[in-house]
Amino acid sequence: MVEQSVTRRVEKKAPGPWYREPWFWMVMSPLILVVVVSMTMVSIAVRHGDDVVSDTYYKDSRMYHYSAEQDQRARALNLAGMLLFSPQDKTISLDLRGDIEFPEKLLLTLSHPVEADMDEHVVLEQISIGRYRGNVDAPLQHRWYLEVMPELDPEEFRNAPWRLKGEIDFNLGNGVPLKPIEP
Repeated sequence: MVEQSVTRRVEKKAPGPWYREPWFWMVMSPLILVVVVSMTMVSIAVRHGDDVVSDTYYKDSRMYHYSAEQDQRARALNLAGMLLFSPQDKTISLDLRGDIEFPEKLLLTLSHPVEADMDEHVVLEQISIGRYRGNVDAPLQHRWYLEVMPELDPEEFRNAPWRLKGEIDFNLGNGVPLKPIEP
């Protein structure tokens, strides 16, 4: 009889499965929490990373000299323009002046300062001498970098004879002057 009571006591004190032990969860729960939070942060960083730094910075820096030549040519031709955005009907109008034969079409590049996926290229068609008009799909809000050139293929921007640049903040207004970059 004494033996039975001893075995019953031993059976009651026998450890249960590992997942039912409170000490296991007290030790492992902070570690599990750290792993879950770390994986969440990594996935957010990968999914929503900024496109601020160009992956082709070396190639871009080699093209700086050529781009400076485009600005010098635009200055020599006395090129300047005024770009006006109409948010209601999402149209763009450009008044261009200079000592050139005005091309029938120009390419306007709208570059978002942070999200490269939001960049847009708009073809501006001549409606009269020195006046151009086009339509834009990009949201006309916040800040954008602008570039106008006579080359219609965005990949061939290096071949453009000249370019005009500007920057617009739609919180401040809907018009911006375009001019060559000063050295």
